Amino acid sequence: MENNNNQKEMLQIVERSLDDFRKGMEYREQLSIRIGRRTTQIIRFGMMGMSILGLALFYLIFILTKDFSDIRKHMTEMSGSMSHMEEDFSTVANRITRVHETMLVLNENIMVMPAMNGSVGNMDTSLGVLSSDLRAVVEQIQYMNGNVTSMAGNMQLLNNQFMDMNRNVGNMSGNMHQMAKPMKLFPFQ
Repeated sequence: MENNNNQKEMLQIVERSLDDFRKGMEYREQLSIRIGRRTTQIIRFGMMGMSILGLALFYLIFILTKDFSDIRKHMTEMSGSMSHMEEDFSTVANRITRVHETMLVLNENIMVMPAMNGSVGNMDTSLGVLSSDLRAVVEQIQYMNGNVTSMAGNMQLLNNQFMDMNRNVGNMSGNMHQMAKPMKLFPFQ
């Protein structure tokens, strides 16, 4: 009889152990479900945040690309204006050279008047300095014209790089939507 009581006690212990084990497994399963729901929510909010940031970045790149296009257009117009200015300065320099030569002739013809001779000599020197200064300005404008042309080319290159980056951001947006598709299959809300 005592053996029978021992078996009953043993059965009760095993039954309680199995019942505790079952409750522990149920608790573990519920905990796993809660963790899965929270993880899904975190991923959804993260994807939503990344989508919003991607759209904002796309918008900023679009505006920047448009502005750089306008800048490049104005630089091209400025380059044309600089070219015309260069021609005008060359013409002025040539005319000043002719004025200088005329003043030399005039200086020779007015040698009889010593007071005028000194003034004409000063004017002759000033015109010579002005002529050389204008030639230096023409050289600087030619140098600036080359720099502006180079800058317009660089702006075009930068514009192309922004367009490539814009295309890559669009591809990233498609990839993000593709990555989010598996989340829609889960029944967690």
